[in-house]
Amino acid sequence: MTGDPVAWRAIEQGWKVLAADGTAVGYVDQVTGDLNGDIFDGITVGDGGTVLTRARYVPAEQVATIRVGEVVLALGADDMASLEPYVEPVSKPLASLIPEQEPGARGRPGPGSPLGRLFSVFRGRR
Repeated sequence: MTGDPVAWRAIEQGWKVLAADGTAVGYVDQVTGDLNGDIFDGITVGDGGTVLTRARYVPAEQVATIRVGEVVLALGADDMASLEPYVEPVSKPLASLIPEQEPGARGRPGPGSPLGRLFSVFRGRR
């Protein structure tokens, strides 16, 4: 396929992925990055058919050209086999979302905090 290059944001699941020599090596499974920050991290490449095959992660610096319907890598077909399987990032545990306590709070949220009010409701207080 030929055509003008497009931005990474245009990449869609199912696009053909080609090695540097033009050999088809798979299909785009996922695009990783930050849309708000316009940061392209890379793509995951799967075989497009079986769910038992783990997708391989290709970092953005190994993506040479993006055209509508295809992504061309800077890697050879043999190099694809050496790439690591993609592992979904682990989200932060809930505990990291709770604000830090004041010293001496003994692990309990203050009565005026949102979490403290929630605990009061469960204890029957309002």
